[in-house]
Amino acid sequence: MKKTLLLISILTLAFTVQATGKSQKSSQKRYITAEEVHETVSPAARQKADALYESVRKAYTSGKLTSDGVVDKALYHSVWSPELAARCLQLVSDKNVKAMTELGYLYTYYKTAYMFPGKESEGVRLLETAADKGNKKAMDYLGLYYNRNKNYDKAWKYFKAAGPDNIPFALTVMGEMYEDGKGVKKDRPKAREYFSRATAKGDHRGAEKYGSALRRQWYGDVNMPDAFFWSYIAGELGDDIARSNLRLPIRGERYGDDTQTAFVRNSFILTDAWNDKYGHGITAEPIYQEGFKVGLAQRGLAAEKGDPWSLFYLGSMSYNDEFLNRSDKLIAECYEPLVTDGSLPDCAMAVVYERLGDMYRHGRGVKANATKAAEYTRKAASLGSLAAYKIVEQIPD
Repeated sequence: MKKTLLLISILTLAFTVQATGKSQKSSQKRYITAEEVHETVSPAARQKADALYESVRKAYTSGKLTSDGVVDKALYHSVWSPELAARCLQLVSDKNVKAMTELGYLYTYYKTAYMFPGKESEGVRLLETAADKGNKKAMDYLGLYYNRNKNYDKAWKYFKAAGPDNIPFALTVMGEMYEDGKGVKKDRPKAREYFSRATAKGDHRGAEKYGSALRRQWYGDVNMPDAFFWSYIAGELGDDIARSNLRLPIRGERYGDDTQTAFVRNSFILTDAWNDKYGHGITAEPIYQEGFKVGLAQRGLAAEKGDPWSLFYLGSMSYNDEFLNRSDKLIAECYEPLVTDGSLPDCAMAVVYERLGDMYRHGRGVKANATKAAEYTRKAASLGSLAAYKIVEQIPD
């Protein structure tokens, strides 16, 4: 990368928030229930799920796939269908602690539990069994479950037993417990520390909370450029709250949710309201005046020095045509070094591989290369990109 050219490219691109076309007002729509979502799954998609399950089952029963391999396949398929993942995990959950843990999580996690009515108690039992066997993720999952059910003392007990940094989202929840004084003494600077740790590991909610904390003095020193920076990254990792706080149209979470889940469909309903109200730049707020504007050159210099998050940030803004105009050349110059570096968490690299795969497929900013496009798309799918997964597995809409 030619450093000077990169910085010049960044600083000369005009920052804009693109106005969107007129769309149906959200007031004319109603929210979608989980039951209605299930009715939208097409017969073709169900047949595809059955076929994928059969391929895993046959590979396992024939000895071509170990129980750990079944877990890996289940987690890979979970990005499209938690129900398919559960079917795979059930094959080995009686003998594999990792399968026990992940199946228990699906049965108890609030975004997937509704798909498995009547399975909550079994999920808790599976997690407790795995935790008794020393599985740290099971302990963190139990912490998340009990926190959700407002049993904060029990939640904190499991979080502390698990030890630090097993699950990024658990770090975020621990930060929230410090933030609110639930299960532990209130300590907002400590909360910000936990949000920072979760952010470094790629948890989008942690990044949103960290960006928000950096704007408020009772969490510690105020840092508007970093507040804007981490809030934007949170949005890129799938956090709609961060995007709405930056007055950007929400798009639905990128990972772990299909376009047919109630959460994402309701997010899209809300998008119309955000587009109508915030389809233009809002430059009077401190987060813009003291955050984006002041921090842009700083992040450009950091990108020249190879800082991965800065490269991700600038490339993503240009890719989305938000604040930086779309420049395929700049996107490639920012994203390509990230592939070589490989230090960003999987969720961020999934975005990079997905977008580079598309660029190589169509020859945008890079020379068209079908082999490289396929390679990057497969990597994106394996790291949790739903869009890439659908391409690789040819999932019907």
